[in-house]
Amino acid sequence: MQDSHKNEKRVKELYEKYPYPSRQNATDKKVKNFVKWVSSIFGENFDYWKGKNVLELGCGTGELANGLALCGANVYAIDFSSSSIKKAKELSKKLGTKVKFEEKNILEFKSEKKYDVVIALGSLHHTINAKKGFENGISCLKKDGLIVIGLYNKYSRFRQRVRRLILGIFCGKNIEKRIEIGKRLFGAMESREQEADKYGQVWESYHSVSEILRWFSKNNIDFIASKPKFEKPLIDEIKWFLSKKGAFFVMVGKAK
Repeated sequence: MQDSHKNEKRVKELYEKYPYPSRQNATDKKVKNFVKWVSSIFGENFDYWKGKNVLELGCGTGELANGLALCGANVYAIDFSSSSIKKAKELSKKLGTKVKFEEKNILEFKSEKKYDVVIALGSLHHTINAKKGFENGISCLKKDGLIVIGLYNKYSRFRQRVRRLILGIFCGKNIEKRIEIGKRLFGAMESREQEADKYGQVWESYHSVSEILRWFSKNNIDFIASKPKFEKPLIDEIKWFLSKKGAFFVMVGKAK
């Protein structure tokens, strides 16, 4: 338990210093393209979001939340990094959106309000208990509401897991050292924030399609779509690894 809290503290430390993704020159078009990508996973478009009440768990610097608001959604977005929330609010002001951003921990989050859609893309695997974060999310879902989660894959993220192992051996949990050695060994990225997320991160969990299907089943969630698509989970996940895709996968479910 003590190690878990230390890991959570380190994750928060990283994102306070390097709020992610901090995309450069985020415009109306760019943030709406993010919404378009998410919508396409379950066969919808911009119109789907109009009037929807949306909860985003782990909003980072607010690109998706603001994009959803531009598409007509009523958005409440949380993140445990105050730096990320600050940037998200700045982006909201720049784009002229009305999004409620708050600094909160996903694992401690509770809400009496029910939402049409709950989204957690790339956030649950940086908590110390992704399953609990998922359960907190679906507790806020309306009947027939959608849950959209994006996670690191247990199999197709193997290459990055090896890189992280190497960085752990040479750098331990020193975030700055991990970033610098990561750049030298594996290449620089577009921004320091991206390098911190990829190389400096000291904690992340990995999940399989079958595991998430079990989460859905145990919590009365019907699976409706994924990206990448799959027919036979393990076999397809190995194919993802071989074709260098699916290291980050998204699954969408509907509350019964």
